[in-house]
Amino acid sequence: MRGLVCVVVALAALLLAGAAPATSVTSAEKAALTKLKSAQKAGRIDAATAASARAEIARAAHLIRTLPNGRGYHVQVALDEAASFSAPLTEPRALELYGALKANDDFFSKHWAPADLTDIVGADGVVYRYFGGYDFRFHPLANFGVLNARIAAGDAAGTQQLADALITRGVYQKGGGIAWEYDFNFSGGRAPWLSGMAQAVAAQAFAAAAALVPARATAYMNEARAAERVIPKRLINNVSAGPWIRLYGFSSLVVFNAQLQSTLSLQSYATASGDSAAAALAKRMGNAAYAMLPRFDTGYWSYYSLPDEPSPVSYHQFVVSLLKKLAVNDPRFSAAAARFASYEKQPPAFQLANAGVGQVKFWLSKPATVRLDTAAGPAKSLSLNGGWQTLQWSPKQPGIYSVHVTATDWLGNKATFDALPIVRVAAAAKTTSAAVRAVRSAQSAVPGQSAFTVGAGLSDPSQAPLAQQLGLRLVRVGVAWPAAAAAPDPNLVAALAGVPAGLGELVELNTGTIPPDATTQGEVAQYAAALAQQVPALRYLVLAPAPTPGTAAAYATTLAAIRDAVHAVTPAVAVGPLIDGSLAPRTTVQTLGRSAVTGDVIAFKPAPTTTQTSWATPNISVLTSAFGALPPLVIDGVASPTADPAAYTAAITSNECSPNVAGVVFDQIADNATTETTTGLFDATGNRKPAATAVA
Repeated sequence: MRGLVCVVVALAALLLAGAAPATSVTSAEKAALTKLKSAQKAGRIDAATAASARAEIARAAHLIRTLPNGRGYHVQVALDEAASFSAPLTEPRALELYGALKANDDFFSKHWAPADLTDIVGADGVVYRYFGGYDFRFHPLANFGVLNARIAAGDAAGTQQLADALITRGVYQKGGGIAWEYDFNFSGGRAPWLSGMAQAVAAQAFAAAAALVPARATAYMNEARAAERVIPKRLINNVSAGPWIRLYGFSSLVVFNAQLQSTLSLQSYATASGDSAAAALAKRMGNAAYAMLPRFDTGYWSYYSLPDEPSPVSYHQFVVSLLKKLAVNDPRFSAAAARFASYEKQPPAFQLANAGVGQVKFWLSKPATVRLDTAAGPAKSLSLNGGWQTLQWSPKQPGIYSVHVTATDWLGNKATFDALPIVRVAAAAKTTSAAVRAVRSAQSAVPGQSAFTVGAGLSDPSQAPLAQQLGLRLVRVGVAWPAAAAAPDPNLVAALAGVPAGLGELVELNTGTIPPDATTQGEVAQYAAALAQQVPALRYLVLAPAPTPGTAAAYATTLAAIRDAVHAVTPAVAVGPLIDGSLAPRTTVQTLGRSAVTGDVIAFKPAPTTTQTSWATPNISVLTSAFGALPPLVIDGVASPTADPAAYTAAITSNECSPNVAGVVFDQIADNATTETTTGLFDATGNRKPAATAVA
């Protein structure tokens, strides 16, 4: 045994001395040694670093020859990475590359390949992360994350060890500043590349380390300033909302968590260092994050990056934690933090649409595994990101086949429902058969059933999350026009823009009295157009107060001016009249029709009962006679004084299959304690009432 130990020690000494291997030098060894020699000759690395690197190359070559293939292969990959590094070899890069080679040699000499993203720590505290295809690599963001953790734990010795090791690996940049490089190719970017998020966390970590280790305070604060200096020069991408951090320096990908973390890190660095320019940049980045937040919110889950890449669970939860941290000093992020957190317990939601013979068509709200069981054919199990899906079976026998759907999201929340059945008719080849005509008639009887929408009125846009809880897709908000105003107040726009993504908005633009002259009508129209431009979620805009027979003519002229102005800037917004079933609707509608008023939608407010002068339901024949081609109807203001669940569900079931009705909007999402209303789906404190559960 003693002799064996002596042999091992002698071999280790030989390798550390950089002795040549017993077999021929491989191409990777030769390339790596040549680069070392050239760098040392040029004075870019010192003799000690070169000697240590040569020893590690020799050790890697020995391991490649002697380890089992499944482990030696990984050492070969690590050596290839060092040998193929294309940028000039400098002292920081040599420490990074050959530190990584040593980490791989140490690990694979004893272990098989680990799980992806496994971290190991070198003797000097530096973190190396495993990536399939690249092996363990120096990972700047992981290192600065660990440095922050040591600082938070009050570990001064550990902080100094890692901070000093990271200083030796910082690469000076042209134009000033110091950066920590990623030394492997990734997602189209060639090594070495930088990360704006890593630089921001580096500035934060070094600034915090300066406070924990007073003896190194000056050096660490200098590193913090040098790290931050690189960001505005090279690692900011300007989007419409403002500056956005480049998570990958080689890409303009807009990543949400990177912006949030970088904003927090720069805020922390700016506070510690007194760097006013960094503080200003952090403020602008926070504003940009808030402005862009609705684009990352699907109403059911978050997007990792734009335009529509769903966040993996870990990143979604990371975003929730970041929003909570930002909300401590910026309350604007509080509602989003709560909303995003609620998605983690929210089961998938569905929307159905008619499809072709043998098909099932549905919309899925969030990423999930979906299983469809039907006697029409084999079960289907799919991993879906959300959105519209159409699946097809070809049953051999005629009949009607039910389809049962189960969806389980990434966190285990489950929902089940029965989809529209699959129909297989007897004489499918005869397109004139009564059966085929019947199926087609059934499909066309509900044109665009997928567009049927259920919503509720809000007394304030901040109530929108309550609507979202119930799976509603539309909210009604009243907007009072300030006399002579040509544009909405920025606070109003911000409130409307803060409505969660996935919720459309119906705005009742209330002028108080119907404008009697062209000047006032033009001002209202200009205001409406500005509002439509600034609120992307605006789906419907209706003019209030509802007309009476006496005001119908002026109402029609005002509505036409509004519609023309809105469509000139945002053609997708549907503009139309508000018809109150209690205000002599027959005469009012006929007067509007004679004024040749046109609209893209009609919001109809039901009267309590139908009489000779009131409508509890829209009179389709009168409306069609007055307006000709009837636009979609939104039944608006449905209410039950006792919030009877049956009355609310009946409002949905009685209208959802009507070819004329596009949606139902309940009068109030929540009771108002001040006005003592009781028609809300929630009580005044935000608790669900039985009607809310029935609607959901």
